[in-house]
Amino acid sequence: MIIVDIYKINHWMNARKVTLNLLKKTKKNIYNKLIKKKNFLINTKELDFLKKYLDVHRDDIVLKEKLPSYIIFSKKKIMSTKRPIKRDGIHFYNYYTLPSPKGFKAPVILDILCPFDKIPKLNNGHLEHAITVNLGPGDIYGRWGLNIKKKENYSIIKSNQDKHDWIVGDTYVEPTYLPHTYSLVNKTPSQILSYTAKSQLQKFSDNSNIWPDQSYKNFINSVNKYGQKITFLKYYLDSRGLELKYISRRLNISLKNINEFFKSRKINNKNKVILEKICKIMNIDKLIFLEKKYNEDKVGKTYKSFKESIKSIRNYKSYNVSSMASSERYPDLYGIFMKVSKTKKVQDLEYYASTHYLVTSGKMLFHMNNKNIKFEKGDSVWVAPFTKHGFSGKGSLIKISNGECIDYQDIYEINKIYDHEKILKRIYKDDANWGYEI
Repeated sequence: MIIVDIYKINHWMNARKVTLNLLKKTKKNIYNKLIKKKNFLINTKELDFLKKYLDVHRDDIVLKEKLPSYIIFSKKKIMSTKRPIKRDGIHFYNYYTLPSPKGFKAPVILDILCPFDKIPKLNNGHLEHAITVNLGPGDIYGRWGLNIKKKENYSIIKSNQDKHDWIVGDTYVEPTYLPHTYSLVNKTPSQILSYTAKSQLQKFSDNSNIWPDQSYKNFINSVNKYGQKITFLKYYLDSRGLELKYISRRLNISLKNINEFFKSRKINNKNKVILEKICKIMNIDKLIFLEKKYNEDKVGKTYKSFKESIKSIRNYKSYNVSSMASSERYPDLYGIFMKVSKTKKVQDLEYYASTHYLVTSGKMLFHMNNKNIKFEKGDSVWVAPFTKHGFSGKGSLIKISNGECIDYQDIYEINKIYDHEKILKRIYKDDANWGYEI
Protein backbone atom coordinates (compact mmCIF):
# COMPACT_ATOMS: atom_id res chain seq x y z
CA MET A 1 0.00 0.00 0.00
CA ILE A 2 1.13 3.54 -0.83
CA ILE A 3 0.12 6.88 0.67
CA VAL A 4 -0.77 9.53 -1.91
CA ASP A 5 -0.72 13.29 -1.37
CA ILE A 6 -4.22 14.78 -1.59
CA TYR A 7 -2.83 18.20 -2.50
CA LYS A 8 -0.65 16.86 -5.31
CA ILE A 9 -3.61 14.96 -6.76
CA ASN A 10 -5.77 18.06 -6.53
CA HIS A 11 -3.10 20.07 -8.34
CA TRP A 12 -2.90 17.58 -11.20
CA MET A 13 -6.67 17.26 -11.46
CA ASN A 14 -6.85 21.04 -11.86
CA ALA A 15 -3.95 21.04 -14.34
CA ARG A 16 -5.52 18.25 -16.41
CA LYS A 17 -9.02 19.76 -16.13
CA VAL A 18 -10.45 16.65 -14.49
CA THR A 19 -13.42 17.15 -12.18
CA LEU A 20 -14.48 15.10 -9.19
CA ASN A 21 -17.69 14.14 -11.00
CA LEU A 22 -15.70 12.73 -13.91
CA LEU A 23 -13.56 10.73 -11.51
CA LYS A 24 -16.68 9.53 -9.66
CA LYS A 25 -18.00 8.00 -12.89
CA THR A 26 -14.63 6.37 -13.66
CA LYS A 27 -13.26 5.29 -10.27
CA LYS A 28 -15.77 5.72 -7.44
CA ASN A 29 -13.57 4.14 -4.75
CA ILE A 30 -10.83 6.77 -5.32
CA TYR A 31 -13.47 9.51 -5.52
CA ASN A 32 -14.78 8.48 -2.09
CA LYS A 33 -11.28 8.84 -0.66
CA LEU A 34 -10.61 12.16 -2.37
CA ILE A 35 -13.70 13.95 -1.07
CA LYS A 36 -12.51 13.41 2.52
CA LYS A 37 -9.61 15.78 1.69
CA LYS A 38 -7.08 13.69 3.57
CA ASN A 39 -4.01 11.76 2.40
CA PHE A 40 -5.00 8.14 1.80
CA LEU A 41 -3.68 4.66 1.10
CA ILE A 42 -4.00 3.05 -2.31
CA ASN A 43 -2.84 -0.25 -3.73
CA THR A 44 -0.60 -0.73 -6.76
CA LYS A 45 -3.55 -1.08 -9.17
CA GLU A 46 -5.11 2.17 -7.94
CA LEU A 47 -1.76 3.94 -8.19
CA ASP A 48 -1.35 2.73 -11.76
CA PHE A 49 -4.84 4.01 -12.54
CA LEU A 50 -4.11 7.49 -11.16
CA LYS A 51 -0.77 7.69 -12.97
CA LYS A 52 -2.49 6.87 -16.26
CA TYR A 53 -5.63 8.95 -15.58
CA LEU A 54 -3.66 12.08 -14.68
CA ASP A 55 -0.71 11.32 -17.02
CA VAL A 56 1.89 11.71 -14.25
CA HIS A 57 4.82 9.89 -12.70
CA ARG A 58 4.64 8.12 -9.36
CA ASP A 59 6.57 10.85 -7.53
CA ASP A 60 4.09 13.47 -8.79
CA ILE A 61 1.35 12.14 -6.51
CA VAL A 62 3.00 10.03 -3.78
CA LEU A 63 3.27 11.65 -0.35
CA LYS A 64 6.72 12.78 0.72
CA GLU A 65 7.82 12.28 4.28
CA LYS A 66 7.05 15.33 6.43
CA LEU A 67 10.09 17.23 7.67
CA PRO A 68 10.86 17.28 11.40
CA SER A 69 11.70 20.55 13.18
CA TYR A 70 15.21 19.28 13.86
CA ILE A 71 17.45 16.20 13.67
CA ILE A 72 20.28 15.66 16.17
CA PHE A 73 23.33 13.44 15.80
CA SER A 74 25.66 12.96 18.75
CA LYS A 75 29.38 12.68 18.09
CA LYS A 76 29.03 8.95 18.70
CA LYS A 77 26.26 8.72 16.09
CA ILE A 78 28.35 10.68 13.57
CA MET A 79 31.35 8.41 14.21
CA SER A 80 29.13 5.37 13.53
CA THR A 81 28.67 6.56 9.91
CA LYS A 82 32.40 6.09 9.23
CA ARG A 83 33.24 5.06 5.66
CA PRO A 84 36.91 4.39 4.83
CA ILE A 85 37.87 5.47 1.31
CA LYS A 86 40.85 4.16 -0.64
CA ARG A 87 42.46 6.10 -3.47
CA ASP A 88 45.77 5.75 -5.25
CA GLY A 89 46.47 2.50 -3.38
CA ILE A 90 46.28 4.02 0.13
CA HIS A 91 43.73 4.67 2.87
CA PHE A 92 42.91 8.19 1.74
CA TYR A 93 39.93 9.44 3.83
CA ASN A 94 37.41 8.47 6.43
CA TYR A 95 33.98 10.00 5.76
CA TYR A 96 31.42 10.81 8.46
CA THR A 97 27.90 12.14 7.76
CA LEU A 98 26.07 14.88 9.67
CA PRO A 99 22.28 14.80 10.22
CA SER A 100 19.97 15.63 7.34
CA PRO A 101 16.43 14.63 6.21
CA LYS A 102 16.03 11.90 3.59
CA GLY A 103 16.82 13.19 0.11
CA PHE A 104 18.67 16.26 1.41
CA LYS A 105 22.36 16.99 0.94
CA ALA A 106 24.28 16.27 4.15
CA PRO A 107 27.59 17.81 5.21
CA VAL A 108 30.45 15.37 5.77
CA ILE A 109 33.55 15.35 7.97
CA LEU A 110 36.68 13.87 6.42
CA ASP A 111 39.76 12.52 8.17
CA ILE A 112 42.61 13.58 5.89
CA LEU A 113 44.91 10.55 5.73
CA CYS A 114 46.97 11.06 2.58
CA PRO A 115 50.52 11.51 3.96
CA PHE A 116 52.49 14.73 3.62
CA ASP A 117 55.19 13.15 1.44
CA LYS A 118 52.72 12.11 -1.29
CA ILE A 119 51.12 14.29 -3.98
CA PRO A 120 47.40 13.53 -3.60
CA LYS A 121 45.55 12.14 -6.59
CA LEU A 122 42.65 14.24 -7.90
CA ASN A 123 39.03 13.10 -7.92
CA ASN A 124 36.72 13.92 -10.83
CA GLY A 125 34.69 16.62 -9.08
CA HIS A 126 30.91 16.53 -8.59
CA LEU A 127 27.82 18.39 -9.77
CA GLU A 128 27.33 20.03 -6.39
CA HIS A 129 29.41 23.08 -5.50
CA ALA A 130 30.83 22.93 -1.98
CA ILE A 131 32.03 24.91 1.00
CA THR A 132 34.99 23.43 2.86
CA VAL A 133 36.39 24.26 6.32
CA ASN A 134 39.68 23.09 7.81
CA LEU A 135 38.70 21.78 11.27
CA GLY A 136 42.32 21.21 12.30
CA PRO A 137 44.38 20.60 14.23
CA GLY A 138 46.89 20.38 11.36
CA ASP A 139 47.26 22.23 8.09
CA ILE A 140 46.40 20.44 4.85
CA TYR A 141 47.29 20.73 1.18
CA GLY A 142 44.45 21.32 -1.21
CA ARG A 143 44.86 20.35 -4.85
CA TRP A 144 42.61 21.51 -7.71
CA GLY A 145 44.60 20.93 -10.89
CA LEU A 146 47.46 19.02 -12.51
CA ASN A 147 50.11 21.75 -12.43
CA ILE A 148 50.99 21.97 -8.72
CA LYS A 149 53.35 24.92 -9.30
CA LYS A 150 50.30 27.17 -9.69
CA LYS A 151 48.91 28.49 -6.40
CA GLU A 152 45.30 28.12 -7.55
CA ASN A 153 46.01 24.41 -8.14
CA TYR A 154 48.00 23.55 -5.02
CA SER A 155 48.16 25.46 -1.75
CA ILE A 156 47.94 25.12 2.03
CA ILE A 157 44.55 25.29 3.76
CA LYS A 158 45.54 26.40 7.26
CA SER A 159 44.07 25.64 10.67
CA ASN A 160 43.93 28.21 13.45
CA GLN A 161 45.65 27.27 16.71
CA ASP A 162 46.16 30.83 17.88
CA LYS A 163 43.96 33.80 18.78
CA HIS A 164 40.18 33.43 18.31
CA ASP A 165 40.58 29.68 17.81
CA TRP A 166 36.77 29.28 17.60
CA ILE A 167 37.44 30.35 14.02
CA VAL A 168 38.94 26.93 13.36
CA GLY A 169 40.60 27.45 9.99
CA ASP A 170 40.61 28.61 6.38
CA THR A 171 37.50 28.15 4.24
CA TYR A 172 36.82 28.05 0.54
CA VAL A 173 33.99 27.51 -1.96
CA GLU A 174 34.57 25.35 -5.04
CA PRO A 175 32.50 25.33 -8.25
CA THR A 176 30.68 22.50 -9.99
CA TYR A 177 32.79 19.59 -11.31
CA LEU A 178 36.11 20.99 -10.07
CA PRO A 179 38.56 18.08 -9.52
CA HIS A 180 40.00 18.34 -5.99
CA THR A 181 41.77 16.42 -3.25
CA TYR A 182 43.63 16.88 0.06
CA SER A 183 46.71 15.67 1.91
CA LEU A 184 48.48 16.41 5.19
CA VAL A 185 51.18 19.09 5.40
CA ASN A 186 53.10 17.23 8.12
CA LYS A 187 52.49 14.46 10.65
CA THR A 188 49.83 16.45 12.50
CA PRO A 189 46.39 14.92 11.79
CA SER A 190 43.56 17.03 10.45
CA GLN A 191 39.91 17.00 9.46
CA ILE A 192 37.76 19.04 7.10
CA LEU A 193 34.05 19.79 7.01
CA SER A 194 32.75 19.65 3.46
CA TYR A 195 29.25 20.54 2.36
CA THR A 196 28.49 19.47 -1.18
CA ALA A 197 25.44 21.61 -1.51
CA LYS A 198 22.27 21.45 -3.52
CA SER A 199 22.97 22.35 -7.14
CA GLN A 200 20.56 24.44 -9.19
CA LEU A 201 21.76 22.38 -12.16
CA GLN A 202 20.31 19.18 -10.71
CA LYS A 203 16.87 19.79 -12.21
CA PHE A 204 18.44 20.60 -15.60
CA SER A 205 20.65 17.52 -15.37
CA ASP A 206 17.71 15.24 -14.55
CA ASN A 207 15.59 16.68 -17.35
CA SER A 208 18.30 16.83 -20.03
CA ASN A 209 19.26 13.21 -19.35
CA ILE A 210 15.90 12.11 -20.77
CA TRP A 211 16.00 14.36 -23.83
CA PRO A 212 16.47 12.71 -27.20
CA ASP A 213 20.24 12.36 -27.70
CA GLN A 214 20.23 14.58 -30.78
CA SER A 215 18.45 17.34 -28.87
CA TYR A 216 21.28 17.67 -26.38
CA LYS A 217 23.86 17.53 -29.18
CA ASN A 218 22.04 20.39 -30.94
CA PHE A 219 22.02 22.40 -27.71
CA ILE A 220 25.77 21.88 -27.12
CA ASN A 221 26.55 22.76 -30.74
CA SER A 222 24.67 26.03 -30.32
CA VAL A 223 26.50 26.88 -27.09
CA ASN A 224 29.85 26.13 -28.74
CA LYS A 225 28.92 28.35 -31.69
CA TYR A 226 27.34 31.34 -29.96
CA GLY A 227 28.21 31.09 -26.24
CA GLN A 228 25.55 30.21 -23.68
CA LYS A 229 24.08 33.71 -23.17
CA ILE A 230 23.67 34.40 -26.89
CA THR A 231 22.44 30.84 -27.49
CA PHE A 232 19.53 31.20 -25.11
CA LEU A 233 18.72 34.70 -26.33
CA LYS A 234 18.56 33.31 -29.86
CA TYR A 235 16.27 30.47 -28.77
CA TYR A 236 14.00 32.94 -26.97
CA LEU A 237 13.68 34.88 -30.21
CA ASP A 238 13.03 31.74 -32.26
CA SER A 239 10.38 30.54 -29.83
CA ARG A 240 8.50 33.81 -30.37
CA GLY A 241 8.80 33.75 -34.16
CA LEU A 242 11.20 36.69 -34.28
CA GLU A 243 13.82 36.73 -37.04
CA LEU A 244 16.90 38.95 -37.00
CA LYS A 245 15.64 40.88 -40.06
CA TYR A 246 12.49 41.80 -38.13
CA ILE A 247 14.54 42.77 -35.06
CA SER A 248 16.72 44.96 -37.28
CA ARG A 249 13.68 46.81 -38.67
CA ARG A 250 11.96 47.17 -35.27
CA LEU A 251 15.07 48.57 -33.60
CA ASN A 252 16.24 50.59 -36.60
CA ILE A 253 19.64 48.94 -36.29
CA SER A 254 21.46 47.64 -39.36
CA LEU A 255 21.24 43.91 -39.95
CA LYS A 256 25.04 43.87 -40.03
CA ASN A 257 25.22 45.17 -36.45
CA ILE A 258 22.53 42.73 -35.30
CA ASN A 259 24.44 39.82 -36.84
CA GLU A 260 27.66 41.01 -35.22
CA PHE A 261 25.88 41.13 -31.89
CA PHE A 262 24.82 37.48 -32.22
CA LYS A 263 28.33 36.47 -33.30
CA SER A 264 29.96 38.29 -30.40
CA ARG A 265 29.53 35.32 -27.95
CA LYS A 266 29.52 37.71 -25.01
CA ILE A 267 27.32 40.58 -23.93
CA ASN A 268 29.41 43.57 -22.80
CA ASN A 269 28.85 47.26 -22.16
CA LYS A 270 29.27 47.98 -25.88
CA ASN A 271 26.40 45.77 -27.03
CA LYS A 272 24.29 45.78 -23.85
CA VAL A 273 21.99 48.45 -25.34
CA ILE A 274 21.04 46.06 -28.17
CA LEU A 275 20.27 43.35 -25.61
CA GLU A 276 18.01 45.70 -23.64
CA LYS A 277 16.06 46.63 -26.77
CA ILE A 278 15.68 43.01 -27.88
CA CYS A 279 14.43 41.98 -24.42
CA LYS A 280 11.94 44.85 -24.45
CA ILE A 281 10.47 43.52 -27.70
CA MET A 282 10.12 40.05 -26.13
CA ASN A 283 8.91 41.48 -22.79
CA ILE A 284 11.39 39.46 -20.74
CA ASP A 285 13.94 40.30 -18.04
CA LYS A 286 17.33 41.27 -19.51
CA LEU A 287 19.14 40.25 -16.31
CA ILE A 288 19.19 36.56 -17.24
CA PHE A 289 21.43 37.34 -20.23
CA LEU A 290 23.86 39.89 -18.77
CA GLU A 291 27.48 38.91 -18.25
CA LYS A 292 28.89 39.21 -14.73
CA LYS A 293 32.40 39.19 -13.32
CA TYR A 294 32.92 37.11 -10.19
CA ASN A 295 35.54 37.46 -7.47
CA GLU A 296 37.21 34.05 -7.83
CA ASP A 297 40.53 32.53 -8.83
CA LYS A 298 41.46 30.92 -12.16
CA VAL A 299 39.81 27.58 -11.30
CA GLY A 300 36.63 29.15 -9.90
CA LYS A 301 37.37 29.01 -6.15
CA THR A 302 36.69 31.73 -3.62
CA TYR A 303 38.90 31.61 -0.54
CA LYS A 304 38.99 33.17 2.92
CA SER A 305 41.85 32.62 5.35
CA PHE A 306 41.10 32.32 9.07
CA LYS A 307 42.94 35.64 9.52
CA GLU A 308 40.47 37.29 7.12
CA SER A 309 37.60 35.62 9.00
CA ILE A 310 38.95 37.06 12.27
CA LYS A 311 38.75 40.55 10.79
CA SER A 312 35.00 40.01 10.22
CA ILE A 313 34.18 39.23 13.89
CA ARG A 314 31.00 40.99 14.97
CA ASN A 315 28.12 40.74 17.41
CA TYR A 316 24.96 39.04 16.18
CA LYS A 317 22.09 38.72 18.66
CA SER A 318 23.38 36.58 21.56
CA TYR A 319 26.55 35.48 19.75
CA ASN A 320 29.86 36.50 18.27
CA VAL A 321 30.05 35.51 14.60
CA SER A 322 32.55 35.57 11.77
CA SER A 323 32.22 35.07 8.01
CA MET A 324 33.46 32.16 5.92
CA ALA A 325 34.27 32.12 2.23
CA SER A 326 31.31 32.66 -0.10
CA SER A 327 30.59 33.03 -3.79
CA GLU A 328 28.19 35.27 -5.69
CA ARG A 329 27.51 32.32 -7.98
CA TYR A 330 25.92 30.37 -5.12
CA PRO A 331 24.07 32.86 -2.90
CA ASP A 332 22.39 30.16 -0.80
CA LEU A 333 25.63 28.38 0.09
CA TYR A 334 27.18 30.11 3.09
CA GLY A 335 28.64 29.51 6.50
CA ILE A 336 29.57 31.42 9.64
CA PHE A 337 31.61 30.70 12.73
CA MET A 338 29.62 31.25 15.94
CA LYS A 339 30.86 31.75 19.51
CA VAL A 340 28.40 30.97 22.29
CA SER A 341 29.15 32.66 25.60
CA LYS A 342 25.84 33.62 27.22
CA THR A 343 23.97 31.43 29.71
CA LYS A 344 20.52 32.91 29.11
CA LYS A 345 18.12 30.52 27.40
CA VAL A 346 17.17 32.06 24.05
CA GLN A 347 15.45 31.16 20.81
CA ASP A 348 16.70 34.14 18.83
CA LEU A 349 17.68 32.34 15.61
CA GLU A 350 15.40 31.73 12.61
CA TYR A 351 16.54 31.31 9.00
CA TYR A 352 14.83 31.17 5.61
CA ALA A 353 16.46 27.86 4.69
CA SER A 354 17.35 24.68 6.53
CA THR A 355 20.57 24.91 8.55
CA HIS A 356 23.29 22.60 9.85
CA TYR A 357 25.34 23.18 13.00
CA LEU A 358 28.49 21.42 14.19
CA VAL A 359 29.83 22.00 17.71
CA THR A 360 33.59 22.64 17.48
CA SER A 361 34.34 23.34 21.16
CA GLY A 362 32.84 23.57 24.64
CA LYS A 363 29.48 22.61 26.10
CA MET A 364 26.14 24.25 25.45
CA LEU A 365 22.37 23.84 25.37
CA PHE A 366 20.28 23.76 22.21
CA HIS A 367 16.88 25.43 22.74
CA MET A 368 13.76 24.71 20.72
CA ASN A 369 10.07 24.26 21.51
CA ASN A 370 10.64 24.36 25.29
CA LYS A 371 13.34 21.69 24.96
CA ASN A 372 16.88 22.23 26.27
CA ILE A 373 19.23 19.64 24.81
CA LYS A 374 22.87 19.22 25.89
CA PHE A 375 25.48 19.61 23.16
CA GLU A 376 29.21 18.89 23.30
CA LYS A 377 32.10 19.06 20.84
CA GLY A 378 31.39 16.89 17.83
CA ASP A 379 27.59 16.94 18.16
CA SER A 380 25.51 18.24 15.27
CA VAL A 381 21.95 19.36 14.54
CA TRP A 382 19.90 20.05 11.42
CA VAL A 383 17.16 22.70 11.81
CA ALA A 384 14.17 23.22 9.50
CA PRO A 385 13.55 26.63 7.85
CA PHE A 386 11.62 29.38 9.67
CA THR A 387 12.06 27.52 12.96
CA LYS A 388 12.97 29.46 16.11
CA HIS A 389 15.92 28.05 18.05
CA GLY A 390 19.01 29.14 19.94
CA PHE A 391 22.10 28.16 21.96
CA SER A 392 23.44 29.01 25.42
CA GLY A 393 26.57 28.04 27.33
CA LYS A 394 30.24 28.33 26.45
CA GLY A 395 31.60 26.99 23.19
CA SER A 396 31.64 27.41 19.44
CA LEU A 397 29.74 26.27 16.37
CA ILE A 398 29.99 26.11 12.64
CA LYS A 399 26.74 27.08 10.92
CA ILE A 400 26.26 26.20 7.25
CA SER A 401 23.31 26.27 4.87
CA ASN A 402 22.64 25.68 1.18
CA GLY A 403 19.11 26.86 0.48
CA GLU A 404 17.31 23.52 0.73
CA CYS A 405 13.56 23.97 1.33
CA ILE A 406 13.75 27.46 -0.18
CA ASP A 407 16.45 28.96 -2.38
CA TYR A 408 17.19 32.09 -4.39
CA GLN A 409 15.29 30.81 -7.43
CA ASP A 410 12.24 30.23 -5.22
CA ILE A 411 12.68 33.71 -3.77
CA TYR A 412 12.96 35.16 -7.29
CA GLU A 413 9.68 33.49 -8.28
CA ILE A 414 7.94 34.51 -5.05
CA ASN A 415 9.03 38.11 -5.56
CA LYS A 416 7.41 38.07 -9.01
CA ILE A 417 3.99 37.04 -7.63
CA TYR A 418 1.28 39.51 -8.58
CA ASP A 419 -0.79 39.19 -5.39
CA HIS A 420 1.43 37.89 -2.58
CA GLU A 421 -1.16 37.79 0.17
CA LYS A 422 -3.66 35.83 -1.89
CA ILE A 423 -1.34 33.45 -3.71
CA LEU A 424 1.03 32.52 -0.87
CA LYS A 425 -1.95 31.57 1.28
CA ARG A 426 -3.41 29.52 -1.57
CA ILE A 427 -0.16 27.66 -2.36
CA TYR A 428 0.01 25.97 1.05
CA LYS A 429 -2.13 22.80 1.00
CA ASP A 430 -4.35 24.00 -1.84
CA ASP A 431 -7.44 21.81 -2.03
CA ALA A 432 -9.66 24.10 -4.11
CA ASN A 433 -10.90 22.64 -7.36
CA TRP A 434 -10.80 24.65 -10.57
CA GLY A 435 -14.32 25.89 -10.36
CA TYR A 436 -16.74 23.44 -11.93
CA GLU A 437 -17.66 21.69 -8.71
CA ILE A 438 -18.03 22.91 -5.14
